[in-house]
Amino acid sequence: MLRIQNLSIRYPKQCEEEPSIVQNVSLDVSPGEIISIVGESGSGKTTIVRAVMGLLPGGASISEGDICFEGESVLGYNQAKWNRLRGSKISMMFQDSGAMLNPIRKIGSQYAEYILCHKKMSKKEAWKMGVEMLEKMRLPDGENIMQSYPFAISGGMKQRVGLAMAMTFQPHLLLADEPTSALDVVTQAQIVRQMMELRDEYNTGMIMVTHNLGVAAYMSDKIVVLKHGKIEETGDRETILKHPKSSYTKSLLHAVPVLEGYRYV
Repeated sequence: MLRIQNLSIRYPKQCEEEPSIVQNVSLDVSPGEIISIVGESGSGKTTIVRAVMGLLPGGASISEGDICFEGESVLGYNQAKWNRLRGSKISMMFQDSGAMLNPIRKIGSQYAEYILCHKKMSKKEAWKMGVEMLEKMRLPDGENIMQSYPFAISGGMKQRVGLAMAMTFQPHLLLADEPTSALDVVTQAQIVRQMMELRDEYNTGMIMVTHNLGVAAYMSDKIVVLKHGKIEETGDRETILKHPKSSYTKSLLHAVPVLEGYRYV
């Protein structure tokens, strides 16, 4: 479904002698597969998923390689093609979904507007679709959520709103950038379970960017370890967690806290 081939990404203020922010990264995602990208801050994790979404910041550009989605390179897409792709076949869930919501507009008006951008229907139908999707995310009383302002609901509820919006059109690929990092552990577990249920229901492939090796261990079919923009190690979950070869991967695993002699990865 998604193939990233020898991808390198540079930012405009970098000197020619400086290495690219992302260097020669390759990975494939199949339908229904969850791949986690782990690594320290600044290793290029978010840059990769933003490149897949066609949303590189600040004049950053792909200097080498290719990104193919369903057999077609996206690098030559114009704005019209990206608009048809984003939100329908590829969606993104952010670290703080509340930040993407306008604080002075009710959630329902924003959600309905989002739906109407991608599908021709009446505003009433879009509103009903939003309510149904929110309730599928186990938000009590979706109508009340639609009538609420973002500041009136909790952080965990905002993340569920973000997940509901991302999954509205049953995308083939979901890009999740640290979707649980700002939440308490109970809410993290709820969001993770909901994401996996949606994967099972819609056969959606996912790329998860996370610092949380516990989340990666629980969710992932494959794990990609990134260091300084390069893939340090990649493999299935069992191989990376139980038989890592890279000293960097071993260091990340050793950094996971131990509780009563047990490490939860």
